[in-house]
Amino acid sequence: MTGFLQGLRGEALTTAAQHRIGLRLKLDSGVCSIPLHRVHHLAGFATLTGEPDDYFLGWLRFHGERAPVFDLNRVVCDAPTAESFGSRIILLEAAAGAATRYIGLLAAGVTDTAADLPELELDDYLPMLYTLIPEPPAEDA
Repeated sequence: MTGFLQGLRGEALTTAAQHRIGLRLKLDSGVCSIPLHRVHHLAGFATLTGEPDDYFLGWLRFHGERAPVFDLNRVVCDAPTAESFGSRIILLEAAAGAATRYIGLLAAGVTDTAADLPELELDDYLPMLYTLIPEPPAEDA
């Protein structure tokens, strides 16, 4: 990642500058970002297992583990994420003690990074989502 974060003059960006760079996404309330240091992996719009319920969309199989996926636009703006070319599942590492290792957030307009966008305050939403993680469906045979 160091090569990616090189400044225009070839100087490495400071840690503080790295934390300002975010993954751009679009919510009904506007364009914002999630700090790159919070993003573990990006996944395409995928087939999910389990029964969707309110904010919960289903389970994503990621490197042999199941990750619950929630609709970020529904959580923040109370409207479902529109399916579009830039819709992606953003995987974050879950907090210590969470029921799963990763948590997925479906978002639209995930197309690039930016340093000049307001950051979505994930910590305002993640604690609630941890309480909404359902029991995973039975393991596939």
